[in-house]
Amino acid sequence: MKGKTLWLMVICLVVAGLLLVSCAPAPKPAPAPPPTPTPAPAPKPTPAEKEVVAPAAKEPQYGGTLTVLHAHAGLEPQTWDPADQNWIVEPFVSPYMEHLAVGNFEEKGPRGTNEYVFTDMEFVPAEFLKGCLAERWELTDDKTVVYRIRKGVIFPARPGVMDSREMTAEDVAYCFNRSYMDNPKSSAIDRPYYESITATDKYTVVVKLKSYYANWMLPFAWGYYTTIYPREAVKAGIYDWKKAVGTGPFILQDYVSGATLTYVKNPQYWGTTVINGKEYKLPFVDRLIWPIIVDESTRLAALRTGKADTNESVSWKYKESLQQTNPELVRYRYISTTFGAICGRMDTKPFDDIRVRKALSMAIDRKAMMTSLMGGEAVLFSSPYSISWPKDLYTPLEELPESARELFEYNPEKAKQLLTEAGYPKGFKSEMVISSPGMVDAASMLVDYWKKHLGIEVELKPYDYTTYITIQYKKSHKALFYMSKGNGDPYAVLSAICRPGSTWNPAIWDDKYYVDTYVKSRSTSNIAEAKKTLKGLNVYVVDQCPYIILPVSYVYAYAWPWIKNWYGELNTNVRTPGQIHARIWLDRDLRAKMTGKR
Repeated sequence: MKGKTLWLMVICLVVAGLLLVSCAPAPKPAPAPPPTPTPAPAPKPTPAEKEVVAPAAKEPQYGGTLTVLHAHAGLEPQTWDPADQNWIVEPFVSPYMEHLAVGNFEEKGPRGTNEYVFTDMEFVPAEFLKGCLAERWELTDDKTVVYRIRKGVIFPARPGVMDSREMTAEDVAYCFNRSYMDNPKSSAIDRPYYESITATDKYTVVVKLKSYYANWMLPFAWGYYTTIYPREAVKAGIYDWKKAVGTGPFILQDYVSGATLTYVKNPQYWGTTVINGKEYKLPFVDRLIWPIIVDESTRLAALRTGKADTNESVSWKYKESLQQTNPELVRYRYISTTFGAICGRMDTKPFDDIRVRKALSMAIDRKAMMTSLMGGEAVLFSSPYSISWPKDLYTPLEELPESARELFEYNPEKAKQLLTEAGYPKGFKSEMVISSPGMVDAASMLVDYWKKHLGIEVELKPYDYTTYITIQYKKSHKALFYMSKGNGDPYAVLSAICRPGSTWNPAIWDDKYYVDTYVKSRSTSNIAEAKKTLKGLNVYVVDQCPYIILPVSYVYAYAWPWIKNWYGELNTNVRTPGQIHARIWLDRDLRAKMTGKR
């Protein structure tokens, strides 16, 4: 009876909190976080949407173990070395490695002014970045970038690797040159713009450009593979997790393949946070555990039973059942940062004809897909640039030109007319590469639409992910390809899916206007003009239909009420949740009341 009474008391408190919040006026934006994790209202729906309000926070507490099912909890680390240029390195090193710049989510995110939601996994607009390992940076002329490195940042000791010492500009220059300039795996797109990277004194790094490059921040300050590590770790064998060293809030203590990653507090960490006007050293928790659980139902079970404190990526289809079994959970909603698109090889017939591509697109009932496959929890248009991006980059569907807007309308009659004009009145036979099983349901619907309305018969070719991505990289598909791509930096995402020769361009699109305009956007020092050009170029890409863009679903993130100082943010750089987890503190008294465990 006592247990039931306690649960009733907790539920009553939650309900009371909801009633109070619903009646209260909207809080004014402020740089310091409010006492409860309720995002400030936004003029449009944002990807991170708080739906359940936790009880009022107390004074932040130190200690305890935080167990997080982060957005990539179903994946294994494949490398510990940023120089391997494998994207999956980023989340797993983020608790203990840092970048020169970081997303300013505390001031500009949901806990602050709510100007940006920090749920996009691969993009933080430049205006929402702040210094991390670099205190500041400046473009001194069109060909010179100067980074001023933060003083007093320490690499902690690691037995068998190194003694504790200060991080300096030499470490930054070493990492940039090793991971980027001298690395054959690094992007051939960005590298030609750079002349040299040198440490001119203990706390200054100078980057020399061959010519002005508008995207100079991404390859070094905050993008993929730009974390800083000591050369001692490389010498000791950075590929071994036991040699891991970084400047971040945690230290990698243990890794058990298929089970867990365990990080412990870095007692020498330099970072702090301010809550209600008071400064606190980071991190708050003593131990951070990231379980590795491939099966989504098993991840959900861990959340339901309180074995996991948070689950940052839950499919919409579990929303109702979680509401029934665990109504006390705090819930956030955000737009998936991965979009699906269908492309045909544009270097072969019939996909070189835009009328064929448009016909394929207009024969799809996207609203029916959104209802049957996504429970209505989706948006019609959010790619290649995301709906979560600022308006100076993203163009809403209703503002697209008619020729682009009609691509998202279900119009079988016009689709048939276009295909007939292209010379295929009775359709044709083709095949489509997919990755099984995740794409099967959507692909099956597409095939049915195309056969029913256009007479096009498409055979599905399912492959495991490794084979599938190899086919994409080698461009060995014969006809259609179902691509899954993350929204990245505005330069990077367009370059990836549209640049001739890119491994992420299975459409094999080669368009002179695109190439010329893209190069122009990277060469102007006028940021507003560059954004205007990129925004227009994104619309052009949509309009030319090299990729048939599919709806994008919502995803949910959940936390137990004892999780404090988290507002649904998922990323501070590129797939890097470590800084966010360092700021979470545990109300262990509440956890003890709800679970019997502190």
